[in-house]
Amino acid sequence: MSLLFGGLFILKSDRDYLLTLPLRRRDLSISLFIAQFVGSGITILFLYGFYVAGAGSLEDTIVLIANLVLLACLVTSLGVISNILQVWKRVGLAIVLGLWCLSTLLGFEFTPVSSFTGQLVYGSIVLFAATAIAVPVALRELAYLELGSIRSLLRSTSTEYKKNMSFSGKGPIRVIYSYHLSFLELMGRVNIGGSTSYRTARIKTSTVLIISIVAAAVYVYLTGFSALAGMPLTVASEHFTPVVFVIPIFMGVIILVLMSQGTFSNERGWLAFTAMDPATYIRHLLLSRVISALAIIGPFGVADLILALLGLMTGLDAALVLLVTVPSASILATYLVARIGAVQQVKEEGMMPGQFDLRQFLVILPTYFVIGLIIVSEIFLTAAIVIAAALTVVATLLMIIPSVWRGIAYRLTQRGFI
Repeated sequence: MSLLFGGLFILKSDRDYLLTLPLRRRDLSISLFIAQFVGSGITILFLYGFYVAGAGSLEDTIVLIANLVLLACLVTSLGVISNILQVWKRVGLAIVLGLWCLSTLLGFEFTPVSSFTGQLVYGSIVLFAATAIAVPVALRELAYLELGSIRSLLRSTSTEYKKNMSFSGKGPIRVIYSYHLSFLELMGRVNIGGSTSYRTARIKTSTVLIISIVAAAVYVYLTGFSALAGMPLTVASEHFTPVVFVIPIFMGVIILVLMSQGTFSNERGWLAFTAMDPATYIRHLLLSRVISALAIIGPFGVADLILALLGLMTGLDAALVLLVTVPSASILATYLVARIGAVQQVKEEGMMPGQFDLRQFLVILPTYFVIGLIIVSEIFLTAAIVIAAALTVVATLLMIIPSVWRGIAYRLTQRGFI
């Protein structure tokens, strides 16, 4: 994961000022590595209690603690190294590395993670060797970071759109829907696997919809008619099916983060808020984003309705969550992000739009609250109906009050939204 989604936490101010200072390469690389480690790689150390609890002796405990530190350094280094690699190389190496590590579950002792699956001696040796190779490469990349940041910038800005969109003859509101229903914009900060980066992508909605429909069809088959559901190849019954319970939670987190963090990131206030009433623009922007997000969760909501018709009644709860609760909650989440002022506007490709601060932490807290509501909704059908109705009413009230969104536009511009 670190190699696949890694990157450098670089702000535009870093490129313009920090990297132009006459600093010693050694000091720069070590300082940046420590910052990257503290920002994300240190999360590997959270596994301490899990592995040390299984250690049989003091010597094993010491070795496992040292190995966790080495693993944290390794994944941090891989996150930095991924900045050097082209996408296809990154994906290929990530697959090879993943298969290599997974082989430890088949009894292969010589992997970087074998020390955590019982092969303490050989696993520790391999982990030390891999770290000894990766860390110097990462430090060298950080020492010449100004070149690395330019390389990333060129990669991100040298691509061409293969298809141009024409809005000729369309009114302003129709243009909003035409654009946002054609593409699904994905963006956000990635803190995973010992790496920190900011990712943006634009995917055709039709492509996302096709993939979701195929995945939902497989989901219906495996859940409703397959022995994998814990039953013979017959229609499902009212038994509890874990996958039906988990998917709405997983999809809910994706949509909430996607909507709250990405709705305003690529918008331009000087154009959008002056071309029409800010309240009108933001309301239609939100509606178009919700509709495009349904390309991801909509097929699974329909699939759950089919499961409910087949006799798996928990499918009805899941369908209500996916088709009503999550879209309504995503509007509230977007409002909270903008209201608190945690919008990270992308002003230049290839650069982090801003630092992580307390405001961004606060806007994540409602996501956990919504997850709790989703869990309750999936357990009790009555609760699912009440929660869906309540969130829909609140979201509707927000959408129909123009002063709410005019105030949001004002707050955004106050905080440097351009």
